[in-house]
Amino acid sequence: MPENGLQAARDGLIAVGAWVVTVLCAQVVLSITERVVATTGLGGSFIGVITLGVASALPELTTAISGVGNKEHGISLGTLVGSNITNPLVAIGGGALVSTYYLPGPLVLWDLPWETITGAVLWVILWFSKGKLGRLGAFYLMGLYVVYIVFRAVFFSID
Repeated sequence: MPENGLQAARDGLIAVGAWVVTVLCAQVVLSITERVVATTGLGGSFIGVITLGVASALPELTTAISGVGNKEHGISLGTLVGSNITNPLVAIGGGALVSTYYLPGPLVLWDLPWETITGAVLWVILWFSKGKLGRLGAFYLMGLYVVYIVFRAVFFSID
């Protein structure tokens, strides 16, 4: 907590500056992604789930690792689970609120069902392991991600 008005102003300026840098970086990443889509002929949603999906997961991953390092396992898992509920609902809902848009077929036919199935698999793993996710479960989940990307590339690489 800031101890005085000067520290509060400094913290506010840092927050605004960080937000501006984030928006500018997002514009650069989006521009590069659009060029990759145009150059390769792959679907924008395919490139998006790989590049932007991984990039958008990094803050949650960083928070989770930091939480584990500080013995705050509840915060770690809460951040990961919460972001995976909040991100699709707010992003899709907020986007539709601002402007009606078309969801590419691969998102509807593959990505959203896959998200539901993997969520159910994670639930089963956690249920039978009494809430503990160890290395075996972690490798299994990472393997599911590889399967997801391979199938997405083979069957749904073009929107």
